Amino acid sequence: MLRIAAATLRHRLTGFVGAFLALALGTTMIGMMTLTLAATFGTPHPGPQRFKEAPAVVAPQGFEGRPMKAPAVLPPEVVTRVTAAGKATPDRSFPVRLEPGPAGTTGHPWSSAAFAGYHLVAGRAPRAPDEIAVGGGAPSLIGSQARAATARDTGRYRVVGVTDALWFESAVFFADAEAQRLSPGVNALVTDQDPARLSALVGGRATVLHGAALTRLDADSTGGAQALANAQAMAGSTTGLAVSVAVFVVIATFAFATEQRRRELALMRLVGASPRQMRRMVLGEALLIGLAAAVVGCALAPLCAVPLRSWMLDHDVAPSWFTIPVDPLPLLVSFVIGVAAALAGSAATLVRVSLVRPIEVLRESAVERRGMTPVRWLLGTGMLIGAVVAGTVIGRTEPYLAASARKYEVVPVLYVGAVTLLAPILLRPVVRLLVGPLRGSAKAGPLLVRENVLTSRRRTAATVAPIVVAVGLVATLLTVEKSGDAVVLARRRQEIHAANVVVPGGPGIDSGTLARLAAVPGVRITPVTSMNIRIGTAEGDQIDSLSANAVPAAALGATVTPPVLSGSLTSPPEDFLVIDEHAARSDGLSVGDRVVTLLPTGARVPTVIAAVVARGLNGDDTYLSASLTGAMTPSRVYLDSGAGTGLPLDERQTAAVERALAGSGARLMTYDAYLEAQRAHAAEQTDNAAVVVLGIALAYALIAVANTLIMAMAGRRREFALLGLAGAVRGQIVGVAVAESAVAVAVAAVLAAVATGLTAVTQHASLSRLVTGAPTVIPWTPTVATVALCALVTVVTAARTARRATRRRAVEAAGVRE
Repeated sequence: MLRIAAATLRHRLTGFVGAFLALALGTTMIGMMTLTLAATFGTPHPGPQRFKEAPAVVAPQGFEGRPMKAPAVLPPEVVTRVTAAGKATPDRSFPVRLEPGPAGTTGHPWSSAAFAGYHLVAGRAPRAPDEIAVGGGAPSLIGSQARAATARDTGRYRVVGVTDALWFESAVFFADAEAQRLSPGVNALVTDQDPARLSALVGGRATVLHGAALTRLDADSTGGAQALANAQAMAGSTTGLAVSVAVFVVIATFAFATEQRRRELALMRLVGASPRQMRRMVLGEALLIGLAAAVVGCALAPLCAVPLRSWMLDHDVAPSWFTIPVDPLPLLVSFVIGVAAALAGSAATLVRVSLVRPIEVLRESAVERRGMTPVRWLLGTGMLIGAVVAGTVIGRTEPYLAASARKYEVVPVLYVGAVTLLAPILLRPVVRLLVGPLRGSAKAGPLLVRENVLTSRRRTAATVAPIVVAVGLVATLLTVEKSGDAVVLARRRQEIHAANVVVPGGPGIDSGTLARLAAVPGVRITPVTSMNIRIGTAEGDQIDSLSANAVPAAALGATVTPPVLSGSLTSPPEDFLVIDEHAARSDGLSVGDRVVTLLPTGARVPTVIAAVVARGLNGDDTYLSASLTGAMTPSRVYLDSGAGTGLPLDERQTAAVERALAGSGARLMTYDAYLEAQRAHAAEQTDNAAVVVLGIALAYALIAVANTLIMAMAGRRREFALLGLAGAVRGQIVGVAVAESAVAVAVAAVLAAVATGLTAVTQHASLSRLVTGAPTVIPWTPTVATVALCALVTVVTAARTARRATRRRAVEAAGVRE
């Protein structure tokens, strides 16, 4: 039967081009994303990084022997003992805002550069207080001036050297004495002394690390795997979506191609072919097409991964050193998926057709009886039930998941899949609604359009399905993302009562600027210091790592008012710690428990849990008493009028605040503008990832629409010829085909709107448990643009293919045998 299948393919090559193209492009899309996903796993940079050339390092003590990473500092007595015992090089790491230069620059003394493997590529090492060397800089920078702002000072420096670039940081190196002035505390000591002797020397007040244990001091101890987290999340979501879209479209395309051959298959039954032979022949055809298309797709995937990688780097979705190697395993998986989709697409219709008696097959080939198969009923209703159950369970148990598009995306995908699969049964009522005004028309064209759409449900459904997938995914996923972002913003507005906020121009707001702000009459300030802390027991056992905000005790319950679940924010003790319900539940903590909090400075402070608040929607919702943090510089300062919490500053107060900030680099902005800037920054990578996810799905869906129309028009030559014999001119026939495609787009838009509405209602039920009056944001602009793009592709393709199908004279075309 394979020989017959091969012969059939040779004689019906044009009929299988659409299926081949759909499968080849689907395999390309899957292969491209599986290659990207595979590249995000593993350890790209194994072994220590920051101290890879160091014999041993004395680092600040954490819990259970875990060192604190910079900017934690060593106790002065430990530095004195180790330095007195032998050679020891102090290392300092401190944030620097370098202009011109990249964001997130870290400063170091030049003496510690070699321990990370930095080497000069041009110029020399900095020696004078006003000289610096720039890590990864261009040689042309040598001799230029740069402005460096730190928490302690701001000054101008001359670039005297540049080093090679290392993946884990953007560094700038100062002369040793200048680095000590800018950051007096020692973050680590590098020494060649015996580790056992060092451990006895520090007496438990610091940690001694050497060998592979030095990775614990790296900013990313996973060797780059953590830096790929955003790329991995994007690639994982896109891969799953790509497989779902590709497999569905490929199966639909193959099934439609098989439906067009019913007359041919029925005739083979009449001349003696058995059902088994029929199945083997058509599955053989699918196997040959699948093998060829999957090979082409796997060959194209690595080529398409090149521009994808460039896009990811340009939009900060992946780190600058990210590469996508050609890995045989992901390509093999893509190959198998492609061939399996081809076989499944053919078998879905052939099994049913081959079981019907020959005379019934001939009759069914002329008139469509059913638009739904049992398998489609099962899958469609199963996905619909799954979406409802998933949304209900999330709303009752973990509603915060609804605020994250990545964690909640299963719900909209299930709704879109359900509506797409159930499209044939939804088609008739939607079409009757849309073309109802044409019922009373006396013209033949509108009547013909209406009846063609209603009686050819399989053809219409095959055109509608990819459009529903494209528009539905864009509308539902963006609705989930935008509504989640809006709820996070609303929650922060409800928790923080401030009219204005001062944001720093450098690593933090220095003490002088803070003092000048506090001296402005009629203005109340609330400094907030963001930090990562660790909490543990008095015996030194670590409990958890948390992201926290240090605030004054007087601000709790006034400026800062998170929803309280237990305890109280009124008159908290000076050593208070407020945690959210997630930390309380996972760590077994409750109000009144005492824990030891390890600050980034290395200081251990006893704290008491004063309250447990609702779970944060954008990370940990943890608050710490500002009286415990010492001289750490605030990350921002909330301002309001002294006349009342949350009241805006008047013109006189605003002018006085601006004068207090003059020369500091900090700036004053409204709290709403600050929240919007924070939201935009946080959503940037999510939006970039959404462009990849939805862009690939949309492009593939549009190609599938064009393929379906080309395949459908090729089988309608006799129909068009009969219209010509009945008196219709070529332009009228093309107009009917274009109108049918326009109706299909309108039907798909309505069905996508149904999926979007179900998604929005389900998500809103969850978000309403988090925020009073939770907003629902429908992304009208991208949704309408997607519908317009689908309409353009559909109408243009229908017009071109219809014109090609009507090139021959009606009498000649009417005699064509399929």
